[in-house]
Amino acid sequence: MPAKPADVFDRDAEWRDLVEFATSNRPGLRIAVVYGRRRQGKSYLLRRVAESTGGLYHLATEQTETIALERFARSLASWADLPKAALTFRDWEQALTTAVELAVKRGGAEGFPPLFVLDEFPYLCRETPGLPSILQGLYDSVGPGATTPQPPVRIILCGSAISVMSDLLSGTRALRGRGSLELCVKPFGYRDARSYWEIENPKTAFVHNAVVGGTPGYRELVPDPVVPRSPDRFGEWLVGNILRPTTPLFSEADRIIHEDPRLRDTAVYGSLLAIISAGESAPSKIAGLLGRPSSALTHQFRTLESAGFVNYRQDILRERRPTITIADPIVRLHHLVIEPYLADLEAGLAGEVWQEAGHTVASKILGPHFEAMAVEWTTRHARAEAGLRVGITGQTTVPCREHRIGHEIDVLSLRRGDRPRTAGSAVAFLGEAKARDRRPGTDQLRRLEHVREILTRNGHDATGAVLGLFSTTGFTDDLVAEAAGRSDVLLVGLDQLYGIEPAR
Repeated sequence: MPAKPADVFDRDAEWRDLVEFATSNRPGLRIAVVYGRRRQGKSYLLRRVAESTGGLYHLATEQTETIALERFARSLASWADLPKAALTFRDWEQALTTAVELAVKRGGAEGFPPLFVLDEFPYLCRETPGLPSILQGLYDSVGPGATTPQPPVRIILCGSAISVMSDLLSGTRALRGRGSLELCVKPFGYRDARSYWEIENPKTAFVHNAVVGGTPGYRELVPDPVVPRSPDRFGEWLVGNILRPTTPLFSEADRIIHEDPRLRDTAVYGSLLAIISAGESAPSKIAGLLGRPSSALTHQFRTLESAGFVNYRQDILRERRPTITIADPIVRLHHLVIEPYLADLEAGLAGEVWQEAGHTVASKILGPHFEAMAVEWTTRHARAEAGLRVGITGQTTVPCREHRIGHEIDVLSLRRGDRPRTAGSAVAFLGEAKARDRRPGTDQLRRLEHVREILTRNGHDATGAVLGLFSTTGFTDDLVAEAAGRSDVLLVGLDQLYGIEPAR
């Protein structure tokens, strides 16, 4: 199996899956679908896979079918060591059939199966809507189910329009049941993002991730990719690299919304994203703010989810309507800071805007993002770094007679193997995550103990649940002292979240 090139940062799992698919000698044509939002490094990764296996990487562009076929013919001829004008195609059925025939004759490099990567596949489908059906016919004739055994050939379809690509293998679509690999390339996790941007201070890394996120391509779009060490200077960096109208990331949120062909009514989708960014998460309330019943916006909600703009969160313990949150920090920043202060930013007052928006940033950006980081740490790192064995993890609201609005729990993990929203399910971990200047103390611990008692009274096996407190500013001395003598209390600060120190 080809080793991952040194210039490919992280993406170990993605590289392994792609190379395993590309180098497998299982017979017949096999198809993989790769997708993810733009600037996640999909194309960079697939180019390296094609280079490592002797495959053909072809990047489609927004052109007519005739021009697209001419470009593919030239790419195929070059790959097959033929004269540039040696191939001409009347349609995509002839083009793909010829490509497979040439691949079988030519063979792959170093014994690997021939590989074709068709990047930005949605551009081709826009001009040739029947292209997936053409691939279906080709797969059925020379795929693993063919009448006679066929030599191995691999095709990877890639695109940034998530709602289009994720739909290729679903339902009654032509390629349903014909995909050997479906890979979504996501932004870096918060730890990998810190390493990628080479940020030393964990507090700076946290604020940077809350504002910019883990999309690797954004580093190439800022004038100065060197993030200052001190968190006190982060505002200066943000003002010069994102809040300036002449920088690419200033209008990135508008561009990525227009990239997805299914988000046609940009006014409605933009309004929905603005409302969700402001903190409204209930579908009925979001719809009410637009003057519509929630049922009238079900399609729009699901389209935003499939396009990767929002996340649907189900309550871990209760059968309730889902909550909706923003998935991309740069979209949240746009709707909370850039759009409301657009006139001032265009007037060159970015520094003043960042100061004035401080409360909004703290409550609407840093707070929700820190909760998401706490969930990520619990699911990905808690077992290895704190010995915490947890199952499905998410959020919940626990009703309480003493507190009418109940208790919102930022992090709740079930026991491994238990199913969510099931009576009597066991709770393994309860956590509260706060991104604020005041350090959590024993009062917050008492609250978690109270919630644990409520869950036990309600029939959940929660007596052995570990109680966790997450903080960006440390903990009070009395809380640290009490936690030191208890095995059921876990304190996690930024150093622990970033793996710099073990959780206490």
